[in-house]
Amino acid sequence: MTDFAAADSGMRQLQARYVDSVWRKDFDAFADCFTEGAEWRIAGQVLLGRAACVGLLRKIMPSIERVFMTMGTPLLQLRGEEIIARTYVTEINVSKGVPPMFAIGIYYDRCVQEGSRWRFAWHHYQSYYHGPADLTAPFRHIIDYGAPFGMPGSDEPAPAAGSADFGEETVS
Repeated sequence: MTDFAAADSGMRQLQARYVDSVWRKDFDAFADCFTEGAEWRIAGQVLLGRAACVGLLRKIMPSIERVFMTMGTPLLQLRGEEIIARTYVTEINVSKGVPPMFAIGIYYDRCVQEGSRWRFAWHHYQSYYHGPADLTAPFRHIIDYGAPFGMPGSDEPAPAAGSADFGEETVS
């Protein structure tokens, strides 16, 4: 039980560091959330390596005023030396020159401990809604991976919000 409690605390701290780094647009702190060889699947892209993950944030943040992200309680399981997690997330995205957008999704993660910190080794964002906060835009097709700890396959795409195209672009 102690190992599980420590992993739960470590996962929550990782998520808190992640949310904080995005809010503050702190690219170094954001980078510290990922392993050197991390893979991040988001919005039709596959980002390979810490540098590519940070590169995406650097690319999109100039047009974004703020991202207020709220992570739900992570469902997690220890598998050997890694944490498998599923976390529901909501975001309010305020971009320059466009109305604010509300997002609902799920992060599926595989995390490893490096030193005293947990980091994302595989970070998969599945978008289910991206539109006005009154939820009037259509929801994406819900992909149900089953009860915890059903996860997307390691090569399964993470399509962009509203996208019917499941093709992906790989960035290193």
